[in-house]
Amino acid sequence: MKKFLMRKATLEDLDFLEQLEKVSFAPNRQSDRRSLRASIASDAQIVFVLEQTVGKKRRPVGSAIIFCYRLSLRIYSVAVLPDRRGQGVGEFFLGQLIDFAAVRGFEKLTLEADCENEKLVQWYEKHGFKTVQKIDHYYGKNEPALRMAKLLYDSQDSRFSSNNVIVIKNPKQWTPGIPDVEVVSAKEYLSAERFLNSERYRVLNLCNTYRTHTLGYYVSLLASARNHQIVPSVMTLKDFTNISIAQSLVNEIEDFVQETLASVEGNLFEMPVIFGGTPDKKYALFAKKLFKLLEFPFFKISFEKHKTWRVRRLTHLHLDYVAKNYPEELEKRLTAHFQKRRHYRAQLKQYKYDLAILIDPDEKTPPSSRAALDKFKEAAQEVGFMVEFITKLEYRSICEFDALFIRETTAIENHTYKFARHAYTEGLIVIDDPWSILRCSNKIYLYERLARRRIKQPKSWLLTKGAVNQAVINSLVFPLVLKMPEGAFSLGVFRVDNVKDFLAKLEIMFEKSDLVIAQEFLRSDFDWRIGVLDNTPLFACKYYMANGHWQIYNWAMAEETDDFAGNSDAIPVNQVPPHILSAAVQASSVIGNGLYGVDLKDINGKPYVIEVNDNPNIDVDIEDKVLKDELYLRVMRSFFNRIEMERNQPRYLI
Repeated sequence: MKKFLMRKATLEDLDFLEQLEKVSFAPNRQSDRRSLRASIASDAQIVFVLEQTVGKKRRPVGSAIIFCYRLSLRIYSVAVLPDRRGQGVGEFFLGQLIDFAAVRGFEKLTLEADCENEKLVQWYEKHGFKTVQKIDHYYGKNEPALRMAKLLYDSQDSRFSSNNVIVIKNPKQWTPGIPDVEVVSAKEYLSAERFLNSERYRVLNLCNTYRTHTLGYYVSLLASARNHQIVPSVMTLKDFTNISIAQSLVNEIEDFVQETLASVEGNLFEMPVIFGGTPDKKYALFAKKLFKLLEFPFFKISFEKHKTWRVRRLTHLHLDYVAKNYPEELEKRLTAHFQKRRHYRAQLKQYKYDLAILIDPDEKTPPSSRAALDKFKEAAQEVGFMVEFITKLEYRSICEFDALFIRETTAIENHTYKFARHAYTEGLIVIDDPWSILRCSNKIYLYERLARRRIKQPKSWLLTKGAVNQAVINSLVFPLVLKMPEGAFSLGVFRVDNVKDFLAKLEIMFEKSDLVIAQEFLRSDFDWRIGVLDNTPLFACKYYMANGHWQIYNWAMAEETDDFAGNSDAIPVNQVPPHILSAAVQASSVIGNGLYGVDLKDINGKPYVIEVNDNPNIDVDIEDKVLKDELYLRVMRSFFNRIEMERNQPRYLI
């Protein structure tokens, strides 16, 4: 066979590419010149041209358009000139595409083939592709296609046998006996082609120095650029050298630090932390918590006591020092790290995406109980997610996931908003997204947005500090409900029955906020709660008032009894009054298209929106009583579809 060269297309190839489309595909399956130009310019696509060398001349004979996803490459089209077909050119071209994907560490290669073209389907099957789905009307009406995939991972091929990588200066000096882990030099990691474009690797950087501009520094920097899961990250390297930042991170477990070190004699305490472990079992949990916060592989931390224990010094421990002084701890901790479920190679074949669910195990009234969280996890796995429950200590690991589901009570001033903002910045699909948290948490914003859309609310007044005069007071109708601008689950909400109570409560509230919202009190036996997802009703409940109280929750009794909330009835969505459903969807749409709980009152056949909540309660035998497991599946399908829509954008990218 004559010599062939596969290269990336340039705009100078447009004439050839356009002509090849015309002689290779039916009119309704051709890419026009505009689309071809967009594909060449796109960062998410690659257009290859296959050239054949004859003598001193090179002639283009084929082309392929590839879509680049996180773990796979999709062959959108591949074509060879008619006079070169049947000569093995197509087989050679496909082999080049397979090698291109495999060398760069992609998990699989996918494509769509015409259902009616049995010869083509058999040809792909011959090269290891298997049918995974039939897609009706793919090319047009009554023109189905088969989606086919070829897994590229080969356990017998040492190049691709592991996605777990330890990077050190000289691999010959240390070879751990850890299964499914490859040890490479820093130079190889930085230069080898298989690491350049693949996103499948989980990298542990154990170079002896991480100073700026050293190889160790660049390993972490480029791992981040390649979307590898890297420990330590560049941010960690920067933070580790700054004691004030380290102290601010350790402040997350301030009470635990003081409790743990309370019995230490003297004013100094130091401890080695070996990947979350330490030789002294007494401080095992302490070491684990510190590692989660600081995320530095091997370090010694020193505390000094003044009035309280504070971080005094952080020292990076070199690999050779740790291997010599703590060999058992080193092997134990590294083995545990790489054998975590998320790191198993098999999981990447089973699950398409990774989902983090943020929880607070100590929260007394979380939006979902442990039983409900387990149902979310089961549903997510069924849909195609690898699931991991995380806490606020895992802030730095967010970039390892494809999506974040927040299942602890959200607020602007705490870590939940910080998590949502960070996850969104990293490109994750997030529920609750940061703007939903921001908008729902501020009742004044919500009031203004609903008012502009002319959605019914209780009659309301915006009260400004220093501007509540007698004229304003005369305009009010008692009893009233006073609300702080920011609050969740009826916290910061108070009922006042007369002017005296009103002025007393308002004075206290103005100490915290310059604005307070006042609303007329609408009496009802229950509030409607309509769960809305993707601007579609998901569930419906009647929440009854707490015993002897005017709200659903009687927070004054929360510390004294578990019975501080009213009863509830789940109602099939199709049995909810249409005006309630319509108002709920309208109200949630002013916030976004995420997951919301809309609270409404039905007064004389008219819907009044009380609140729109991000992060709504979804619990076993309450909100899920009608749909049961299907409710959890719908939420997870929404996550999955959002990721697919984000990553499988149409070809027209300009």
